[in-house]
Amino acid sequence: MSELEPIKNGVTKANGNMTSLEVYDKYGAMAYGIILQILPQVHLAQEVLVSVFSSPQLQACNSYPFSFAACIIKLARAKAVEAKRKLMAIAPVADPTNASDATPEKIFDLSFCQGFTPEEVAGKLNISKSEVLRSFHEYFKLYRNA
Repeated sequence: MSELEPIKNGVTKANGNMTSLEVYDKYGAMAYGIILQILPQVHLAQEVLVSVFSSPQLQACNSYPFSFAACIIKLARAKAVEAKRKLMAIAPVADPTNASDATPEKIFDLSFCQGFTPEEVAGKLNISKSEVLRSFHEYFKLYRNA
């Protein structure tokens, strides 16, 4: 495919014909980076990575309305958050979160890396949902300008 050929719905034709191993070769490092942000234990992150690329949900990425990479990111994040929740159920960690901790980075971490909804984040930090959403906006502005 030349660089100027259009892609359909953000997914190249080549992705539809790729084996799981080829998909892993192309997107594995990206998925592993996402997983490590959520689950810093290397051995657990590697197990989650294997589960992402052996998952039957991987085939659904061929019909994902956005890019194939976005689907991989979504799947990797979902699997990592699920593994983290299972880990936290077995060995809970003390949660010293309070309103003074409500930095945009902390709020993003609670939502993206730990899988809490904006409502749950607001409840944990004793702030309003609109403050949580505003913090997301601030985080993305800071990240974009960094």
